[in-house]
Amino acid sequence: MKKKFLGVFLLFSIALVGCSSLSGSDDQTETQMEPQENPETQTGQSSSVLEEPENILVAYFSWADNAVLDDDVDAVSSPSVISPGNVQQLAGWVQEKTGGDLFSIRVTDPYPSDWDECLDRANEEHAEDARPELVENVENIEEYDTVFLGYPNWWYGVPMPLLTFLEENDLSGKQVYLFCSHGTGGLAESVELITEAAPGAVISENIFDCYEEEASSSQQEIQKWAGEIAGESEEVTELQRISVQFGENTVVYELNDSPAAASLCEQLPITVEVEDYSTNEKIFYPEQGLDTTDTPTAEGGAGTLAYYSPWGDVVMFYNDYDANPSLFELGQAVSGTELIGEMTGTIVIDLADTGDE
Repeated sequence: MKKKFLGVFLLFSIALVGCSSLSGSDDQTETQMEPQENPETQTGQSSSVLEEPENILVAYFSWADNAVLDDDVDAVSSPSVISPGNVQQLAGWVQEKTGGDLFSIRVTDPYPSDWDECLDRANEEHAEDARPELVENVENIEEYDTVFLGYPNWWYGVPMPLLTFLEENDLSGKQVYLFCSHGTGGLAESVELITEAAPGAVISENIFDCYEEEASSSQQEIQKWAGEIAGESEEVTELQRISVQFGENTVVYELNDSPAAASLCEQLPITVEVEDYSTNEKIFYPEQGLDTTDTPTAEGGAGTLAYYSPWGDVVMFYNDYDANPSLFELGQAVSGTELIGEMTGTIVIDLADTGDE
């Protein structure tokens, strides 16, 4: 008897970041640039880009892009308004890594280049819950699937023009990754404010943040972060879902990003005979064993797709089960869960088309 208790933009580059501490510390160095201009990086370090970058937007807000410089502006007391600014610099590195389109959020009424005066205005806008008017919005926003959004922490939150941008540019259904330059206040309430202003967006918990003093030396860290996200996006596109067809019925599974799930996908399509096992699962045997390195163990629940390494079989649970250290999770059923128990005969497993759901 088989002994398995089977179980599966906005780079608000500004010292305003420092506003988070209300002390008037500013987001170091921010360069002036046009909305679609690509800022030069300091190191010239080469980086890989996605093959299809047109669906990625890198949007950010910076003080440098939103202030008219006085002739006597002090680069020591107001470094964030001098090119290049913190958030702007971070955004440029993200754009360089991902190949996305760069967009600077700009207001029609520029901020003062004096830090104290800028701080006062930012405080007034925050108190009034203002929505400063923008020079322009993103053209064809619907064409973007992924948005990197950069900003500084101002007054324990975000610059109010960022909220204007979110309310005027529909990010519904888009994957949004945040990056922030800040002072001692950290992220503060910025994530909550962004989530409220873009209720239809998918705000990732994978956030890059750094102290303003460290922004200019963060190229390697933020490009590693952006590169990992870009890689995850490609992998999800290829491995996100598979379909299991039997007769006129189809069950669709959403896979995790484990090596085991990837090695299963590499063998598709598969046509095999499904087998009954116990009272809670259907199984089939792929031609090759799966790589379980860094793959999570299955923890229980109907609809789990798993791999039992001692026997080399893939398991489709239709009732609950007990966890087992040799049982590795591949994914979960997202449609047709109620049909799993009815599987019989020949089944065809393949990458899922959008019409399989």
